[in-house]
Amino acid sequence: MIEHLGDWARERGARALTLATFTEVVWNGPYYGRCGFRQLDDSELTPGLRAVRAGEAAHGLDRWPRATMRREV
Repeated sequence: MIEHLGDWARERGARALTLATFTEVVWNGPYYGRCGFRQLDDSELTPGLRAVRAGEAAHGLDRWPRATMRREV
């Protein structure tokens, strides 16, 4: 599914896929890493990603540690 989404995004001119995942779920980060994602530092978050993360926090998702990841397409 991730490969399909990457192809779909590339065909529409996107440069990357991003996601946020819970860091305390021990298999999430390594799985996404194997799929080509890398963890972003806070300094790498765009204004748009910051807005998405703020919206997620407003819904309580940041009660647990999270990481933002990116995969180039």
